[in-house]
Amino acid sequence: MQVKTDLSLVDTAEELATQGKYPQARTIYDQLLVSGVPKGIQSRIENGLGVIAAAEGHPASSRLHFNRGLKAAECELVHRNQSLMIESFPSQGESVKVAILSLLFNWPSTGGGTVHTWELAECLQKDGYQVKHFYAVNESFGVGKVTEDLNYDSCPLQFSESEWNAAQIRYRFQSAVKTFAPDWVIVTDSWNTKPLLVEAVRDYPYFIRIAAEECLCPLNNVRMLFGESSDPGVLPPILQCDQHQLESPQICRDCVKTHSSLSGGLHRAERVLSGFEAEEYPDRLQQSFAEAEGVLVVNPSIAELIKPYTPAIHVVPSGFDTTRFPLEYSAPPFKEGQKVRILFAGLCDELMKGFHVLHAAAEQLWELRQDFELWITREERENDPDYFRSIGWQSQKELTEMMCQTDLLVFPTVAQEALGRSAVEAMGCGRPVIASRIGGLEWVIDHEQTGLLFAPGDVEDLCRQLQRLLDDNDLRVSLGKAGLKKFRSEFTWDVVMGRSYRPLLGTASKTEV
Repeated sequence: MQVKTDLSLVDTAEELATQGKYPQARTIYDQLLVSGVPKGIQSRIENGLGVIAAAEGHPASSRLHFNRGLKAAECELVHRNQSLMIESFPSQGESVKVAILSLLFNWPSTGGGTVHTWELAECLQKDGYQVKHFYAVNESFGVGKVTEDLNYDSCPLQFSESEWNAAQIRYRFQSAVKTFAPDWVIVTDSWNTKPLLVEAVRDYPYFIRIAAEECLCPLNNVRMLFGESSDPGVLPPILQCDQHQLESPQICRDCVKTHSSLSGGLHRAERVLSGFEAEEYPDRLQQSFAEAEGVLVVNPSIAELIKPYTPAIHVVPSGFDTTRFPLEYSAPPFKEGQKVRILFAGLCDELMKGFHVLHAAAEQLWELRQDFELWITREERENDPDYFRSIGWQSQKELTEMMCQTDLLVFPTVAQEALGRSAVEAMGCGRPVIASRIGGLEWVIDHEQTGLLFAPGDVEDLCRQLQRLLDDNDLRVSLGKAGLKKFRSEFTWDVVMGRSYRPLLGTASKTEV
């Protein structure tokens, strides 16, 4: 029965492809591959993906899919299409080589920047580029722990304690990358140590990828500070810094000296490794940006800050794997008289995520109405209020499934986060989002169109927006549909690859005609 269902979906995808609806066809093919299919069906799917890639003008990617199809199962149709591809594009040449460099990489990871790195490497390889991911491994520093197959070519660089210093890190990355001889380098997952990695690859054209506000804010990557509080039992006011170290390095260095205790252990250790305290560090940082081919940032506000310091700035949001999301829109499973399910997807105990703001708003609302539940991604605790539903931490796959079981998501951050990954994921599930009007969320969420925004940290304002969606199921549905439309047009990997990475890196084959 399942095989018949798979074949039916393959037929649907092939029909969509013949109509020129390539993204929709590719989504079905990708979902089938992820779910697992018999070898014969896999060969047929890879053939379909190869045909789409050829039609879109990506022969290197097309050849990759045909090769995979023949590896899965011998198929005359795949052989024939592969021959047509060779005849149409006789100069195959070598694939463009892309090296990705990471100093702070672990896998699996819940960090949005790390997820982007992993998915980027996989997508580039799938598109026909020759990818190699170089990452550092040092157990005591807590980096390089990889417990699952990365699904792409990688080069872990093992460091002993005596080798874990700037000179050795620079030398080891330089030597390893030299053997690969890439056409392009993308430096990522490195916070304040970006100059260190850049100095290892200066012989190659390189891009610097900024996942949050690292290099702008050496303290915590989000430019968040605390004011004074006269009451030790009350959370001090949270302040948004308007400085950054490319423009005002001494102000940022003084800030780090004053507020270093507000940084996590990894932040403090990483600053030491980067040479942040050295007098020449600001010049090294600025030189790294000035000599880059360009800097890839996640939202336009970060782009404006960095633009004066680099030859080219590119807004490239994190891509999202469509196989994790429903193929079609489905309304929230809300029924009249049922409690509205509000989801918080984040670390409840991490202050910057703002769960304390949502908790306070829910507490106020519960005094007025008891028609909602607050689903939170942590384990149940003693004395949790009646409206809490603790669902534990969720994997990427589980999280989107959970989003489809809820009615809306709240992203109450009090920090200048670059994107707000779970907000975008909720949009991909067709769920409305209420989010803080701060950082990248102001760009992700179109107020009154794809979601609702509120003043960060403002409990009363959050209550007002929650009331609106609690009272209006039609509004929840319309915002969710609009959010899904924006997700599909701006945030899928297919879109991000076509709009950003292919134009930047060129076609995957060096000699395509």
